[in-house]
Amino acid sequence: MKEKNVSLALITAMVLALVAVIWLPTITTANAQNATGTAGIIGPEITSSPATTFTAQKTAMSTVDTLPGHSMHQAVVVLPQRTDGKIWVGTISWSASKPIEIRLLQNYNTTLTPDAAHGKPVTAPFSNGESAISLLLASNGAATVPSYYSGSMDFAASQVAFHTLGGLPFTVTYTIDATAKSPSG
Repeated sequence: MKEKNVSLALITAMVLALVAVIWLPTITTANAQNATGTAGIIGPEITSSPATTFTAQKTAMSTVDTLPGHSMHQAVVVLPQRTDGKIWVGTISWSASKPIEIRLLQNYNTTLTPDAAHGKPVTAPFSNGESAISLLLASNGAATVPSYYSGSMDFAASQVAFHTLGGLPFTVTYTIDATAKSPSG
């Protein structure tokens, strides 16, 4: 019976991953400076968008996280990972059905070899390199309203997503305004 439950869970995860790959919305470029649409779901096949601005207000349901090693998590990728050396800088506001984390990815410099005293941040493989992962626990509203999972924040990252470590599916409505910028140094 236990093997049957494990097999069923594995099949369910594979079907959800397949659905995520088939339904792959992308940023569609209106011109060199503006973008409309929704950002793609992260995965090894998704690279960067040529868009330099992105403004949207969306409602989305989470799917199985396709970040390598994170298949037991749920995610809604809002902005795809940039691989062109630019970073997304902007503001995001949201309201979710369950407690969520904000996941920010930064391109990790793999040529740096930290010693044991310094350690290495949590990373995940992405595209042709690695990304350092920041999971930020969001403010969950007033203490008197336990089901009010919302917040607003400024960000700067290579990718922006909503996420649950525990794998709980969720729905999120968000508004985002972002610009791709080249780092100064």
